[in-house]
Amino acid sequence: MQQVFELFQGRWQLTLDGEDYGTSRQLAAKCGGFIADDEDEQVDDIERSCVNCARRRWLIDAIECTFL
Repeated sequence: MQQVFELFQGRWQLTLDGEDYGTSRQLAAKCGGFIADDEDEQVDDIERSCVNCARRRWLIDAIECTFL
């Protein structure tokens, strides 16, 4: 999984292109650390997606994974 994420300033970051959550869904499907965030914090219609994970942190241009 870490091949898709980039280590930048000590943070594992996933850059998404707009609202194209396909990669986010694929990664979350294989992730053993996925925890669904509260429903009101979810942005993707498919629950199992990195953008809906309680362990993600939104950055300006990317998502930080705190599980990696």
